[in-house]
Amino acid sequence: MRSIALVFLLAACAAEGPPPPSALTPQGVTARLPAEAGGLRRGADTPLEGGGREVSYATAGRTAAGFVQLVPAPGEAHERWLAQAAEGGGPHRRLREVAAFSEGLLRCAELEGSYGRQAVRSLVCTGHPGATAVHLRVSMPRREPPAADARAFARAVAEALR
Repeated sequence: MRSIALVFLLAACAAEGPPPPSALTPQGVTARLPAEAGGLRRGADTPLEGGGREVSYATAGRTAAGFVQLVPAPGEAHERWLAQAAEGGGPHRRLREVAAFSEGLLRCAELEGSYGRQAVRSLVCTGHPGATAVHLRVSMPRREPPAADARAFARAVAEALR
């Protein structure tokens, strides 16, 4: 009798499918991130303090690079994340927002500016699928054609968060 009940229980679980991303841990969500998107290939998956994960991405020649961070908390507000990205890493790194858009669960901003003398473009996105905060960033030199398609990358990440 127990084995029949177990079979029905397993069948019910299988019918429901996998848990939604909002129910997954950062480790579970990182497993769903794409191997390649927008010309960027997946790299190292690194643990973050507090139980989060950071997955790095880059083009073959590392002309464009980025990351996706997943942390088990509501995380920073979009405006704070955007301000941190725009400030850059010092007085010679300045970026300004040139466009904003949403991609699935992600709220994104395109930035342009410079790192010293190098003209750059960057994409930053935030999202909150459940109790997991998502931070995405892609940066590259500003040129035509761009080294990677940052919007396509954000689309692929948003799709993985569904």
